[in-house]
Amino acid sequence: MTQDNDLERIEELVNKGISFQREGKHKEAIVCFDKAISLDENMNGEADSNLLLLKKNSLTKADRDE
Repeated sequence: MTQDNDLERIEELVNKGISFQREGKHKEAIVCFDKAISLDENMNGEADSNLLLLKKNSLTKADRDE
């Protein structure tokens, strides 16, 4: 995969994760954010802090819902 393809995939995953967050489906959102984080780490050596924050928000809400 090229870097452009990876960036597109990350964007798709983030958008999907945000949609899940809005629907209250935080566990599904976490899966999307984990995949995006993994791709970002492979490309840049570390994940973007915004991706980590999105995941943290869903983790917090998923823990509250249980």
